[in-house]
Amino acid sequence: MKKLKFVWLAAFLLTGPLQAQTPPQPPPAQPPQSAEPQPKTRPRPGSIIDSGSGKITDQPLNANPIPAPVSPSAHPNVPGDPLAGKRIDRFDAVGNTSVASDTIRVYLGIQPGDPYDPTAIQRNFLSLWQTGLFDDITIEADKSETGGVIIRVVVKERPRIGSVEYRGNKDLATNKITEALEREKIDLHIGSTIEQTLLRRAAEVIKKAYTENGYEDPQVDPSIVDMGGTGEKKILFNIDEGIKAKIAAIDFTGNHHFSSRRLRSEMKEIKTHNIITWIRKKDLYIPSKLDEDMERLKNYYEDFGYFDVVFGDPKITTVGKNTKKPRVKLLIPITEGTVHTFGDVSVSGNSVFTNQEIIGNWPTKKGQVIRRKPIQDRVDAFGEAYRMRGYIYAYVNPEYVNKPNNVIDVKLNVYEGDQFRMGRLEFQGNTVTKDKVLRREIFLEEGSIMDMETFKQSLYKLGQLGYFKVTDNPDFKVNPDTKTVDINVKGNEEGKNDVQFGGGYSEGGGFFLQSQFATRNFLGQGENLSLSAQKGTRVTYYALSYANPWFMDTPNSLGISIFNRNTVYPAAVGYENRGKGGSIAYGYRLHRFDSLSLVYAAERAKIHYEITSAPDSNGNVPVADIADYNYTVSSVAPSYAFDSRDNPYDTTRGGKAVFSLAYSGGPLGGSIHALKPTLNLTKFFRQSKRTTFSINAEAGRIYPLSKDCSNSREELEATNKELCVPETERFLVGGEYSVRGFESYTLGPTQVIGGITQPAGGYKYDVVNSEYIIKINDPLRFVIWADAGQAYGYADKWQLSKTRYTAGAELRIFLPIFQFPLRFIFAHNIRPQPGDKFQSIQFTIGNTY
Repeated sequence: MKKLKFVWLAAFLLTGPLQAQTPPQPPPAQPPQSAEPQPKTRPRPGSIIDSGSGKITDQPLNANPIPAPVSPSAHPNVPGDPLAGKRIDRFDAVGNTSVASDTIRVYLGIQPGDPYDPTAIQRNFLSLWQTGLFDDITIEADKSETGGVIIRVVVKERPRIGSVEYRGNKDLATNKITEALEREKIDLHIGSTIEQTLLRRAAEVIKKAYTENGYEDPQVDPSIVDMGGTGEKKILFNIDEGIKAKIAAIDFTGNHHFSSRRLRSEMKEIKTHNIITWIRKKDLYIPSKLDEDMERLKNYYEDFGYFDVVFGDPKITTVGKNTKKPRVKLLIPITEGTVHTFGDVSVSGNSVFTNQEIIGNWPTKKGQVIRRKPIQDRVDAFGEAYRMRGYIYAYVNPEYVNKPNNVIDVKLNVYEGDQFRMGRLEFQGNTVTKDKVLRREIFLEEGSIMDMETFKQSLYKLGQLGYFKVTDNPDFKVNPDTKTVDINVKGNEEGKNDVQFGGGYSEGGGFFLQSQFATRNFLGQGENLSLSAQKGTRVTYYALSYANPWFMDTPNSLGISIFNRNTVYPAAVGYENRGKGGSIAYGYRLHRFDSLSLVYAAERAKIHYEITSAPDSNGNVPVADIADYNYTVSSVAPSYAFDSRDNPYDTTRGGKAVFSLAYSGGPLGGSIHALKPTLNLTKFFRQSKRTTFSINAEAGRIYPLSKDCSNSREELEATNKELCVPETERFLVGGEYSVRGFESYTLGPTQVIGGITQPAGGYKYDVVNSEYIIKINDPLRFVIWADAGQAYGYADKWQLSKTRYTAGAELRIFLPIFQFPLRFIFAHNIRPQPGDKFQSIQFTIGNTY
C-alpha cells in the first residue's frame, strides 16, 4: 500500500526553556552530487514527500495521477496525488489529549464521505497551525481496504500552563504583578498554551513594574518547569528585585536665570527624600520619571523665552555606604541659551476654522518675549474644538522657526482629517443595570457628531452613578467608509443592592443595631430605594425613601420619604427629640452636572427635657425637672446643586456646590416661622494616582420671621413665649462629621437648664475641613486632616477669634458590606480652652463630607 504524507515542521520548537525562536527558512539550492554524503535537507512546510525515500520533490509522484477536484494547473505548486478524488472513509487523530479530534478535522475541512482533496487540506493547514495549539503536525493519507482514503493526523500538542509562580518578589505583591500583566493584555491563565514570546513580554512588563516603583536594575528570569506526565507545565518567574535608590539631593549647574531651588520646585515626579516625598513615593530615582521632569523643566524655560535651552545627561553619584539602601545625588547640567522674542504667526491646513478664528487675538505681540504656555494653550484649545466637532484625528502642530536676532516665528500646521459621527453605542459588563440607564448618561446620541470631549465627560458622569464603574478605555471601531465610530463601553457593576444587618458605635449615636436595604440601582433601573431600621442606646430610627432620578425617562427627578425617629442626645446635650414626618422632592437637571430642586418637608416633633440638678450640701438629690416642648415644621426649600465628583463614596477629584433656601411657617403652617439659607462648597484636587487633597466649607444662618417668640432659653423663662426655633432645628457643630475631636454638637452657644450648662445650637455657623487622603491599598486610606468651625447665638456676630481648630489623622477602611468607610479618628485640640468636651479618639461610619 502506497503511503503519502504531508509534513509540517514546526517553525517554533520548544527544545528547552525560553529557547530562541527562528522562523522557517527556504531550503538551500541542491549542491552538485559528489561521493561525499550530503546533509539531509529539511522539507519546506507543506511539501508532499514520498514516505519511502523521504526525498523532496515538487513533481507528481505518479506520471498519470488520478485527476483531483482542484487541478494542479490551478495550483502549480501542489503536486498531484494518486488518492485525490477518492472517497474519505475515515479520519483519525493521534497524539491529541486536550484538543478534540473533531476540532482538528473541522479546521482541516475534512468530512468522511467527501472526496479527498489534498489541495484544500493544504490550504486549510495554515489555519490549524495558527491556532498555536501544536508544536508539530503530520498529515498522512493511506489507501483503505475498500479503495477509499484514510486520513490520519499526528500532532504534538504544545504544553499548557498548569500553574504560575513568582519567586523573589518581596516588595511587589503578586496581585500587583498580575494587575500589571492584565493592563498589558498578557494572559497567563491556567490551561492556556505556552508561548515563549508571551513569556518574554511578561518578563519585560514585570521589570517595568519594578522600575516604575523605584527599583534599579531588576532581573526577571522566566522558566518552564515540568509538572509530570499531564502535559501541563509550571511557569516560574525568578525575580531579583534589585535595589531602591532614594534621592539625597538634586542640584543643577549652568543655571543663571533660575535658582536650583526654583527648578526643584518645578519638578513633580522626582523629589529629594523627606517624610512627605516618602509618603507620596516621589523620593525614588526612576529614570523615566526623571525624563518627564526634564521635559517639564524644558517647558518651564520656554515659558520665559529660552527656546534653545539644553539639558545634559545627569551625573549620578552614590551617597553613603549602605549598599542595600543607597542614596544618590543628581547633578544636572544646563545650557540656558538666550531669550527669544516673537516674530510672526501663520496657519496652514485649516478649513473648518478660519485663520482669524485660530490666530485672532494672539496672546503674544510682535517683539515681546515668546512664551510657550500661552501658545500651547491656544493649540490645545483648538485641538479640543476640532474634536468637539467630530474631527477625531485632527491635531494642531506648532512649529517654531528660528530667525536672525533671536526671533522666532510660529507656524501652526493643522491636520483636520474627516468628520465622524457616532455609530453604534454598546455597553459591556452591566449584568444588572439596564442599557437605557447607562445610555441616558451619555450626552451624545447615535448619529450625532462624534464630540470626543463631550463623550469623555459622559464617561465621567457614568462614574458618578456609583453602581457602574468604567474599567477600561472604551473600544472605538472607526468605519472610514461610513465616517462613523462604533463604541463599546466596558465596565463592572459595583455598589449593588446593599443589604445590612449589624451594629456599631458612633460618638453621636452611641451603640446601635441596624438592618437596612439600600440601593441606588433598584431593579437595574437606576432608582434609589432605602428601607432602614435602627435601634440603639441613643437613636431609634425607621425610614423609607424612594427616588427616581429620571422620572418618566425625562431629566426630572422625583423622590418621597417618610420617617419615625427618637434621638436621645449625649449627656452633654441633655434632651431627647422625637419626630415623625416625611418629604417630597422634585428636581430638574439643568446641564451635565448641575440641577435645581424643590423639597417640601413636614414633621411633627417633641423635645423632652429631663434635668436632674446636682445634690445639695446634705447629699439630697433634687427631683428631676421634666418638660416637653411640641412643635411642627412645614417647610419648602428650593436649592441649586452642582456635583462633578468622580465617585460619591470614594472621591478623588471634582467638586460639589449646594445652595439651599428653606422657608418654614407662614402660609405653609406649622409652629416654626423662619428663613434658613445654607451654602456648602467642596473641592477635590487629585495629586497623584494615590493621593488627593480636598477642602470643604459650609455656612448657614437662621432668620426667625416671628416676633412673638423667644430666641433663647433665658428669654423664654423671662417672657414665657415659645422658642422661635427649637434647639434641634438649629445648627449643631462639633463631632466626627464637622469639627472632629469635639463631642457632638458641643461647639457654640450654651444654655443653663436646672443648673446644668448645655449646648443650645446656633443661629449661624461656619465649618471648614481639609484632608490629604493617601490610598494605601484598595480598602485602606490614611488621612491627614484639619478642621475649624463654630456656631453662634441669635445675638452673636461672626467672630474669627471664636473659631475652634483641630487636626489629626484617620484610618478609613472600605468594607464590601458598606458603601461608606469605617473611620478611626485621632484628634488633637490645637487651642484647648476650659470646659472643652474633647475626645482624642473617635469612631464612626460615613464620609466627613
